[in-house]
Amino acid sequence: MKLLVTGGAGFIGSHVVRLLKERGDDVRVTLAPGESDAPLQGLDVETQVCDIRDLAAVEQAIADCDAVIHLAAVYRVWMRDYRPMYQVNVEGTRNILSACRAAGTDRVVYTSSIAALGVEAGLQPANEDTEFNQHKAGNHYVLSKFYAQRVVDEFAAEGMPVISVHPSFPFGVGDHRPTPTGRSMIRIIEGTYFAHGTGGLNVVDVEDVARGHLLALERGSLGRRYLLSGNDVSMGDLFTAAKRVAGIERKHFEVPMWVLQGMGLAGDVVGWFTEPMMTSRTVAYTSQYLYYDCSRARDELGYTVTPLDQALEKSITWFRQNGYFDRNAKWRLSPLKRSSG
Repeated sequence: MKLLVTGGAGFIGSHVVRLLKERGDDVRVTLAPGESDAPLQGLDVETQVCDIRDLAAVEQAIADCDAVIHLAAVYRVWMRDYRPMYQVNVEGTRNILSACRAAGTDRVVYTSSIAALGVEAGLQPANEDTEFNQHKAGNHYVLSKFYAQRVVDEFAAEGMPVISVHPSFPFGVGDHRPTPTGRSMIRIIEGTYFAHGTGGLNVVDVEDVARGHLLALERGSLGRRYLLSGNDVSMGDLFTAAKRVAGIERKHFEVPMWVLQGMGLAGDVVGWFTEPMMTSRTVAYTSQYLYYDCSRARDELGYTVTPLDQALEKSITWFRQNGYFDRNAKWRLSPLKRSSG
């Protein structure tokens, strides 16, 4: 099979591409203008620079491909100008699906997000059918993924052979940039994040998410949504588990919601000048229990989940080996280190 993988040099995408090559597929990867292909080093893949906001470029990239896995997206929690995020995440997705329809592509897997789904009250895990209810709490990334999912649903209703997968918060090997999820782990280990409120996250190994993409490609029902989630864990337990796995002894504190809200408001002011540590919307969204049930993917695709400590260990070990943090750092607030690769 010949596949196009948009965003194939990204965190999840590079793992998807590696699995496709292991099974013998012919793979073409689109790179955003200026994006490095270093995460694909050593893989026999065709790369093509493509701004997915350009429909003509997208049509050229999709030509002669049997299937498409569309991962390309802007995943940021802060930008000086959010218009490019919506242009890529929403209109770029529209371009991909329009080009696939014109080319008669056999199958499309779209990488959505838990951000496109609603959140249930309390500790109840959400599923693929939970209605979106995050218009007030969600940041621009959350909203952009919700609007993009609406575009995908419209194409699916018109007969497009598209399947949506919804990863939760992925951790693991190869988070080069790193993603906002990876940055949060670095800050927990370094001690920059030393306080948390209520709420919780769903932590998943990025390799589980990558395998989930291939399972959706092979076995997913057209028009169907599949959660590629992992382990539900409260904020306090996540801090504890991360430091246990990292071999670090350092206290963390649960603080009242009003303290976090004050920090978020202060971050909103900082955000007028530079990237803040958090914003009011980040606080509002992550103070919920972002728990998710992947039973549909388990039952219909054969999806499996790596235990929490193993997923965290892969992430922390990789960051440590690649110089992203100093395990003895306590309160360092300087910009994160990046690996030379």
